[in-house]
Amino acid sequence: MLAGAFACAHTPQLLARPETEDRDLVLRVHAAFGRVRQRLTALRPDALAVIAGDHIEAFFLNAVPALAVYAGAECAGTFGRYRYRFPIHEPLARAIVEEGIGRGFDLAYTQDAPLDYAFFVPLHFTMPDPAVPIVPLHVNVYLPPQPTPARCHAWGAALGEIVRSRPERVVLMASGGMSHFPGTDRYASPDFEWDRGVLDALRAGRGRELAALTGAELDRTGNVELRTWIALLGAVGDVKADVYCYEPSWHHGNAVVEWPV
Repeated sequence: MLAGAFACAHTPQLLARPETEDRDLVLRVHAAFGRVRQRLTALRPDALAVIAGDHIEAFFLNAVPALAVYAGAECAGTFGRYRYRFPIHEPLARAIVEEGIGRGFDLAYTQDAPLDYAFFVPLHFTMPDPAVPIVPLHVNVYLPPQPTPARCHAWGAALGEIVRSRPERVVLMASGGMSHFPGTDRYASPDFEWDRGVLDALRAGRGRELAALTGAELDRTGNVELRTWIALLGAVGDVKADVYCYEPSWHHGNAVVEWPV
């Protein structure tokens, strides 16, 4: 069953906290993460299915799948001084692969790709105690082939059907965004107004509208990572979002959101 749904920023500076960052802003995002952790504790999930992208750490010249599932016994990665390892809920991961393919999605799967910090940063702050196993779900956001927003939404709808048919209590978490332009001369000029318009639509339960966006629109506004949110929106449907916070830093729009499913 689908027990909950969240979206969390994974801005590296929220964890590394260099001197370039506004300390109060970072702490406000941490407080929003704390609310997610409290909610996860109350929801008592059996598994967290985390939808995130990859910063050319798990997939590059060997293969770049549009959509992939981590389906081994565990997953691991590194970020700066952090070394992390998470158990995977194997029955759920395997069911998502098999049933996703049965619904027409050509999913890749991996048992040993490094786990990107896009997964680790939100889990570092929100994982309840005791910890629960995860299922990492990869949506390619930076390298071709990038799935279209419509395809992400359709995959999310299929994912929601799969999760709802399962006996486990599953919480979905999308990781990413909002507006930022890494590695470009626009790094200090995120499109905060576009972000706020998206959040207004989500508050009104109009998340389906994001499926009509184009990849070019996401790229132009610095929101290529919003593909992970759009996948989650396909799963939750027309539910009004509760925006815990939106904190625009000088380089990144940081948002934390819940959909009360």
